[in-house]
Amino acid sequence: MDLYQLRSFCEIVREQSFTRAADKLFLTQPAISLQIKALENELDAVLLERNRRQLRLTPAGEILFAHAKAVLSRLEKARDDIAALKQVLRGRLAIGTSDTNCTYVLPNVLAEFRARYPAVELAIRNRMSPEVSNLVLNDEVEFGLATLPVKHRDLVSESLFERRDVLICPPDHALGKRRRIGLKQLAEYPFLVLERGSTSRQLLDEVFQRQGLALQVEMTLGGIEIIKRYVEIGLGIALVPEVAVEAEVAAGKVRAIQVNGLAKRRIGLIEHRQRRRSPATEAFLALLREFVAAGKI
Repeated sequence: MDLYQLRSFCEIVREQSFTRAADKLFLTQPAISLQIKALENELDAVLLERNRRQLRLTPAGEILFAHAKAVLSRLEKARDDIAALKQVLRGRLAIGTSDTNCTYVLPNVLAEFRARYPAVELAIRNRMSPEVSNLVLNDEVEFGLATLPVKHRDLVSESLFERRDVLICPPDHALGKRRRIGLKQLAEYPFLVLERGSTSRQLLDEVFQRQGLALQVEMTLGGIEIIKRYVEIGLGIALVPEVAVEAEVAAGKVRAIQVNGLAKRRIGLIEHRQRRRSPATEAFLALLREFVAAGKI
Protein backbone atom coordinates (compact mmCIF):
# COMPACT_ATOMS: atom_id res chain seq x y z
CA MET A 1 0.00 0.00 0.00
CA ASP A 2 1.45 3.37 -0.97
CA LEU A 3 0.41 7.02 -0.86
CA TYR A 4 -0.33 7.17 -4.58
CA GLN A 5 -2.85 4.37 -4.21
CA LEU A 6 -4.48 6.05 -1.21
CA ARG A 7 -4.66 9.40 -3.00
CA SER A 8 -6.24 7.77 -6.03
CA PHE A 9 -8.73 5.90 -3.87
CA CYS A 10 -9.81 9.08 -2.06
CA GLU A 11 -10.12 11.02 -5.31
CA ILE A 12 -12.33 8.31 -6.84
CA VAL A 13 -14.62 8.43 -3.81
CA ARG A 14 -14.86 12.23 -3.95
CA GLU A 15 -15.43 12.41 -7.69
CA GLN A 16 -17.64 9.31 -7.87
CA SER A 17 -15.84 8.45 -11.08
CA PHE A 18 -12.65 6.62 -12.07
CA THR A 19 -12.36 8.77 -15.19
CA ARG A 20 -12.72 12.15 -13.46
CA ALA A 21 -10.35 11.08 -10.68
CA ALA A 22 -7.77 9.96 -13.24
CA ASP A 23 -8.03 13.31 -15.04
CA LYS A 24 -7.48 15.23 -11.81
CA LEU A 25 -4.44 13.16 -10.93
CA PHE A 26 -3.06 13.20 -14.49
CA LEU A 27 -3.32 9.42 -14.79
CA THR A 28 -4.93 7.14 -17.31
CA GLN A 29 -8.13 5.35 -16.37
CA PRO A 30 -6.49 1.89 -16.64
CA ALA A 31 -3.62 3.03 -14.37
CA ILE A 32 -5.93 4.25 -11.61
CA SER A 33 -8.02 1.07 -11.89
CA LEU A 34 -4.87 -1.01 -11.38
CA GLN A 35 -4.03 0.99 -8.25
CA ILE A 36 -7.43 0.23 -6.73
CA LYS A 37 -7.15 -3.43 -7.72
CA ALA A 38 -3.76 -3.58 -6.00
CA LEU A 39 -5.24 -2.08 -2.84
CA GLU A 40 -8.09 -4.58 -2.85
CA ASN A 41 -5.68 -7.48 -3.38
CA GLU A 42 -3.41 -6.35 -0.57
CA LEU A 43 -6.30 -5.85 1.87
CA ASP A 44 -8.15 -8.94 0.62
CA ALA A 45 -11.35 -6.90 0.55
CA VAL A 46 -13.60 -5.24 -2.01
CA LEU A 47 -13.47 -1.47 -1.45
CA LEU A 48 -15.87 -0.14 -4.07
CA GLU A 49 -19.11 -1.46 -5.49
CA ARG A 50 -19.49 -0.34 -9.08
CA ASN A 51 -22.56 -0.07 -11.28
CA ARG A 52 -23.54 2.10 -14.19
CA ARG A 53 -24.99 4.88 -12.07
CA GLN A 54 -22.73 5.25 -9.07
CA LEU A 55 -19.81 4.08 -6.99
CA ARG A 56 -20.51 3.02 -3.44
CA LEU A 57 -18.11 2.31 -0.61
CA THR A 58 -18.26 -1.12 0.94
CA PRO A 59 -17.88 -1.37 4.75
CA ALA A 60 -14.17 -2.07 4.19
CA GLY A 61 -13.99 0.89 1.83
CA GLU A 62 -15.56 3.21 4.38
CA ILE A 63 -12.94 2.22 6.96
CA LEU A 64 -10.08 2.75 4.52
CA PHE A 65 -11.49 6.08 3.30
CA ALA A 66 -11.67 7.47 6.84
CA HIS A 67 -8.09 6.45 7.63
CA ALA A 68 -6.71 7.45 4.23
CA LYS A 69 -8.17 10.96 4.53
CA ALA A 70 -6.55 11.37 7.94
CA VAL A 71 -3.17 10.10 6.69
CA LEU A 72 -3.14 12.35 3.62
CA SER A 73 -4.27 15.35 5.66
CA ARG A 74 -1.44 14.87 8.16
CA LEU A 75 1.12 14.51 5.40
CA GLU A 76 -0.09 17.73 3.76
CA LYS A 77 0.17 19.47 7.13
CA ALA A 78 3.70 18.14 7.64
CA ARG A 79 4.72 19.40 4.21
CA ASP A 80 3.23 22.83 4.94
CA ASP A 81 5.01 23.06 8.31
CA ILE A 82 8.36 22.05 6.84
CA ALA A 83 7.95 24.55 4.00
CA ALA A 84 7.17 27.25 6.55
CA LEU A 85 10.56 26.61 8.17
CA LYS A 86 12.16 27.58 4.87
CA GLN A 87 9.87 30.62 4.58
CA VAL A 88 8.68 29.37 1.21
CA LEU A 89 4.95 28.87 0.86
CA ARG A 90 4.34 25.37 -0.48
CA GLY A 91 1.82 22.60 -0.08
CA ARG A 92 -1.69 22.01 -1.31
CA LEU A 93 -4.74 24.21 -0.74
CA ALA A 94 -8.18 22.70 -1.29
CA ILE A 95 -11.14 25.11 -1.35
CA GLY A 96 -14.83 24.30 -1.57
CA THR A 97 -17.19 26.80 -3.15
CA SER A 98 -20.14 27.23 -5.50
CA ASP A 99 -20.15 27.35 -9.30
CA THR A 100 -21.04 31.05 -9.15
CA ASN A 101 -18.04 31.90 -6.97
CA CYS A 102 -15.76 29.70 -9.10
CA THR A 103 -16.86 31.35 -12.32
CA TYR A 104 -17.43 34.99 -11.46
CA VAL A 105 -15.85 35.85 -8.08
CA LEU A 106 -12.62 33.92 -7.63
CA PRO A 107 -10.81 33.83 -11.01
CA ASN A 108 -8.83 37.06 -10.46
CA VAL A 109 -8.08 36.11 -6.85
CA LEU A 110 -6.81 32.70 -7.93
CA ALA A 111 -4.69 34.20 -10.70
CA GLU A 112 -3.05 36.62 -8.28
CA PHE A 113 -2.51 33.87 -5.70
CA ARG A 114 -0.80 31.67 -8.30
CA ALA A 115 1.43 34.59 -9.29
CA ARG A 116 2.47 35.20 -5.68
CA TYR A 117 2.74 31.59 -4.53
CA PRO A 118 3.51 29.36 -7.53
CA ALA A 119 4.66 26.46 -5.33
CA VAL A 120 1.19 26.01 -3.80
CA GLU A 121 -0.99 23.44 -5.55
CA LEU A 122 -4.62 24.61 -5.73
CA ALA A 123 -7.61 22.26 -5.75
CA ILE A 124 -11.03 23.88 -6.20
CA ARG A 125 -14.08 21.74 -5.50
CA ASN A 126 -17.21 23.39 -6.89
CA ARG A 127 -20.37 22.21 -5.20
CA MET A 128 -23.73 23.65 -4.15
CA SER A 129 -23.45 25.70 -0.95
CA PRO A 130 -25.05 23.02 1.30
CA GLU A 131 -22.54 20.48 -0.02
CA VAL A 132 -19.63 22.86 0.65
CA SER A 133 -20.38 22.57 4.37
CA ASN A 134 -20.08 18.79 4.10
CA LEU A 135 -16.72 19.10 2.36
CA VAL A 136 -15.46 21.18 5.30
CA LEU A 137 -16.93 18.81 7.90
CA ASN A 138 -15.32 15.81 6.18
CA ASP A 139 -11.90 17.54 5.99
CA GLU A 140 -11.94 17.29 2.20
CA VAL A 141 -11.15 21.02 1.89
CA GLU A 142 -9.30 23.51 4.06
CA PHE A 143 -12.26 25.90 4.05
CA GLY A 144 -15.37 26.79 2.11
CA LEU A 145 -16.82 29.94 0.57
CA ALA A 146 -20.60 29.78 0.48
CA THR A 147 -23.87 31.52 1.25
CA LEU A 148 -24.38 32.21 4.96
CA PRO A 149 -25.65 31.37 7.47
CA VAL A 150 -24.55 27.80 8.06
CA LYS A 151 -25.81 25.92 11.08
CA HIS A 152 -23.62 23.18 12.50
CA ARG A 153 -21.94 22.99 15.88
CA ASP A 154 -18.60 21.99 14.32
CA LEU A 155 -18.51 24.87 11.82
CA VAL A 156 -17.55 28.52 12.27
CA SER A 157 -18.19 31.22 9.71
CA GLU A 158 -17.20 34.77 8.86
CA SER A 159 -19.07 37.09 6.49
CA LEU A 160 -16.80 38.43 3.71
CA PHE A 161 -19.00 40.20 1.17
CA GLU A 162 -22.58 40.54 -0.05
CA ARG A 163 -24.10 39.50 -3.34
CA ARG A 164 -27.27 40.80 -4.95
CA ASP A 165 -29.65 38.80 -7.12
CA VAL A 166 -31.46 40.43 -10.04
CA LEU A 167 -34.25 39.45 -12.37
CA ILE A 168 -33.17 38.87 -15.96
CA CYS A 169 -35.34 38.79 -19.05
CA PRO A 170 -34.86 39.23 -22.81
CA PRO A 171 -34.70 42.86 -23.98
CA ASP A 172 -38.01 42.51 -25.84
CA HIS A 173 -39.83 40.94 -22.87
CA ALA A 174 -42.86 42.71 -21.36
CA LEU A 175 -40.67 43.58 -18.35
CA GLY A 176 -37.69 44.65 -20.45
CA LYS A 177 -38.25 48.39 -19.89
CA ARG A 178 -38.59 48.13 -16.12
CA ARG A 179 -35.80 49.16 -13.75
CA ARG A 180 -37.45 47.82 -10.58
CA ILE A 181 -40.27 45.40 -9.90
CA GLY A 182 -42.12 43.89 -6.95
CA LEU A 183 -42.44 40.23 -6.10
CA LYS A 184 -46.23 40.21 -6.57
CA GLN A 185 -45.80 41.26 -10.17
CA LEU A 186 -43.20 38.54 -10.73
CA ALA A 187 -45.65 35.86 -9.65
CA GLU A 188 -47.49 36.40 -12.94
CA TYR A 189 -44.58 35.09 -15.03
CA PRO A 190 -43.06 31.62 -15.52
CA PHE A 191 -39.52 31.18 -14.13
CA LEU A 192 -36.44 29.25 -15.09
CA VAL A 193 -35.00 27.92 -11.82
CA LEU A 194 -32.11 25.89 -10.47
CA GLU A 195 -32.78 22.39 -9.25
CA ARG A 196 -33.74 21.79 -5.62
CA GLY A 197 -30.79 21.44 -3.25
CA SER A 198 -29.12 24.66 -4.35
CA THR A 199 -29.13 27.63 -1.99
CA SER A 200 -30.38 29.89 -4.80
CA ARG A 201 -33.45 27.69 -5.32
CA GLN A 202 -34.08 27.45 -1.59
CA LEU A 203 -33.95 31.24 -1.16
CA LEU A 204 -36.22 31.79 -4.15
CA ASP A 205 -38.81 29.35 -2.80
CA GLU A 206 -38.63 30.93 0.66
CA VAL A 207 -39.08 34.52 -0.52
CA PHE A 208 -42.18 33.59 -2.53
CA GLN A 209 -43.61 31.57 0.37
CA ARG A 210 -43.12 34.46 2.82
CA GLN A 211 -45.15 36.69 0.50
CA GLY A 212 -47.84 34.02 0.10
CA LEU A 213 -47.11 33.80 -3.61
CA ALA A 214 -46.94 30.81 -5.93
CA LEU A 215 -43.75 30.41 -7.95
CA GLN A 216 -44.53 29.43 -11.53
CA VAL A 217 -41.76 27.07 -12.64
CA GLU A 218 -41.42 26.88 -16.41
CA MET A 219 -38.24 24.76 -16.38
CA THR A 220 -35.72 23.38 -13.87
CA LEU A 221 -32.09 23.61 -14.98
CA GLY A 222 -28.69 22.57 -13.70
CA GLY A 223 -26.65 25.77 -13.77
CA ILE A 224 -26.56 29.55 -14.09
CA GLU A 225 -24.90 29.46 -17.52
CA ILE A 226 -27.74 27.35 -18.93
CA ILE A 227 -30.35 29.61 -17.33
CA LYS A 228 -28.75 32.72 -18.86
CA ARG A 229 -28.73 31.19 -22.32
CA TYR A 230 -32.36 30.08 -22.08
CA VAL A 231 -33.42 33.52 -20.89
CA GLU A 232 -31.62 35.04 -23.89
CA ILE A 233 -33.70 32.97 -26.32
CA GLY A 234 -36.97 33.78 -24.56
CA LEU A 235 -37.78 30.59 -22.67
CA GLY A 236 -38.53 32.42 -19.42
CA ILE A 237 -37.25 34.84 -16.79
CA ALA A 238 -34.96 34.09 -13.85
CA LEU A 239 -33.41 35.42 -10.67
CA VAL A 240 -29.62 35.14 -10.82
CA PRO A 241 -26.59 36.68 -9.10
CA GLU A 242 -25.95 40.15 -10.54
CA VAL A 243 -22.24 39.36 -10.89
CA ALA A 244 -23.11 36.45 -13.20
CA VAL A 245 -24.79 38.60 -15.87
CA GLU A 246 -22.61 41.69 -16.07
CA ALA A 247 -21.23 40.71 -19.49
CA GLU A 248 -24.64 39.79 -20.94
CA VAL A 249 -26.22 43.02 -19.69
CA ALA A 250 -23.36 45.09 -21.13
CA ALA A 251 -23.77 43.30 -24.48
CA GLY A 252 -27.53 43.94 -24.52
CA LYS A 253 -28.38 40.23 -24.51
CA VAL A 254 -30.55 40.44 -21.37
CA ARG A 255 -32.05 43.11 -19.12
CA ALA A 256 -31.29 43.13 -15.37
CA ILE A 257 -34.07 44.42 -13.11
CA GLN A 258 -33.84 45.17 -9.38
CA VAL A 259 -36.43 43.33 -7.27
CA ASN A 260 -38.06 45.20 -4.37
CA GLY A 261 -37.89 43.38 -1.04
CA LEU A 262 -35.22 40.92 -2.14
CA ALA A 263 -32.44 40.93 0.46
CA LYS A 264 -28.79 40.66 -0.45
CA ARG A 265 -27.19 37.36 0.45
CA ARG A 266 -24.04 37.12 2.57
CA ILE A 267 -21.11 35.12 1.22
CA GLY A 268 -18.56 34.03 3.75
CA LEU A 269 -15.84 31.77 5.00
CA ILE A 270 -16.75 28.37 6.47
CA GLU A 271 -14.20 26.47 8.55
CA HIS A 272 -14.09 23.42 10.80
CA ARG A 273 -13.96 24.54 14.41
CA GLN A 274 -11.08 22.19 15.24
CA ARG A 275 -8.96 22.71 12.12
CA ARG A 276 -5.88 24.89 12.33
CA ARG A 277 -5.25 27.11 9.34
CA SER A 278 -2.29 26.22 7.15
CA PRO A 279 0.10 28.95 5.95
CA ALA A 280 -1.43 28.63 2.48
CA THR A 281 -4.92 29.19 3.89
CA GLU A 282 -3.78 32.27 5.80
CA ALA A 283 -2.16 33.67 2.65
CA PHE A 284 -5.21 33.02 0.49
CA LEU A 285 -7.63 34.58 2.97
CA ALA A 286 -5.40 37.63 3.36
CA LEU A 287 -5.41 38.06 -0.42
CA LEU A 288 -9.17 37.55 -0.62
CA ARG A 289 -9.69 40.27 1.99
CA GLU A 290 -7.43 42.57 -0.06
CA PHE A 291 -9.75 42.14 -3.04
CA VAL A 292 -12.85 42.71 -0.90
CA ALA A 293 -11.38 45.85 0.69
CA ALA A 294 -10.43 47.22 -2.75
CA GLY A 295 -13.96 46.68 -4.06
CA LYS A 296 -12.78 44.13 -6.63
CA ILE A 297 -15.34 41.59 -5.43
